[in-house]
Amino acid sequence: MSINQRQFEQLTEMGISLWQTRTDDSKQNASNNSQLYLEQSSITLKKLTKLTFFTDMLTCFNLSIEEVTPKTDHIDCGLFNWFFTEQINPLTANSIQWRNNKLISPSVELLSELPALKKQLWQTLMNNL
Repeated sequence: MSINQRQFEQLTEMGISLWQTRTDDSKQNASNNSQLYLEQSSITLKKLTKLTFFTDMLTCFNLSIEEVTPKTDHIDCGLFNWFFTEQINPLTANSIQWRNNKLISPSVELLSELPALKKQLWQTLMNNL
């Protein structure tokens, strides 16, 4: 069962703890340093909301745009964070990855243009959510 960030906060306030995996900070920092993510802001989020593919993705996650928050290098979608990378060859086998509730993919523009990436994105999401 998946819940959004608001639901998670409400359950936490009521004293209901939810199990989440935690990672070692040093391992997480090492993996963050090896991957460069595209910068995110409220301006880029507004641009993303104009893309049908992005709004369709939010609909599939039962999220509204108000529940999505831009951070420095990712978009916080509640129970997972979506990181976008600038890749030279987006059709490599590991273009879309899932690590510790982090979805790492090429930009939404690139995802919406290439059917092979869309398929890889859906397979990744179905295996991890």
